[in-house]
Amino acid sequence: MARLNVVNGMAMLSYLTENNIDLGGEIVPFNEGMCDGETIQDIFSGDFELERCVVHGVGVEEYEDIVINPLSPLFTFEYDELHLFFDEDMFCQINLITLLAYLDSNCYEGKIALHIVDYEYQEIKCVEIKPQGFFNVYKTVLIDKKIPEIILPDIMMDAVINYLDYSKENNDLTDFVSQNIDMQESELLDEMYNRFKYLGLGDTQLQKIIEKVKFKF
Repeated sequence: MARLNVVNGMAMLSYLTENNIDLGGEIVPFNEGMCDGETIQDIFSGDFELERCVVHGVGVEEYEDIVINPLSPLFTFEYDELHLFFDEDMFCQINLITLLAYLDSNCYEGKIALHIVDYEYQEIKCVEIKPQGFFNVYKTVLIDKKIPEIILPDIMMDAVINYLDYSKENNDLTDFVSQNIDMQESELLDEMYNRFKYLGLGDTQLQKIIEKVKFKF
């Protein structure tokens, strides 16, 4: 059985490599942050790349080097077993929905094992998951910005609710920054990271939110 492991981002890939952890098959990272910006229905297409390039402020070649090329084994559909390693925070779960939507839209019929990991990349649980229906979830949540009608696992639904708030111009994060605008920026970043850890955002994303709020003052 040919197995492909997909991990959410370079940090986990580096952890596995540095600790000589063998997952039993090739490992590829999904280096995106689908919770930021807009997207389109045709996932990983040329138009999708262009849309995401605008979001991240990079050129097509750079985007392909970071996102598309590392993930390219997934596009061959030569693997009859996929193992997806994702955290339970919003950032990771929205990426996971995107991947499952891609597999759904391409009628993938192999086995998919979802490994939920914690912040230290230790496995919390593993469940088998089917991609059917996730393309509609992707369209409803990431494009229409609405709650899907399909029943999702609790972790994923929590992430969707948090994502829909995060996608608003004014959200819990911007409200917090507005209320603490006089804090030292380093302290504010630390406080945001700890208070909103369930969102899974990095320093760069939090920094952009601070700058956006400060621009309004």
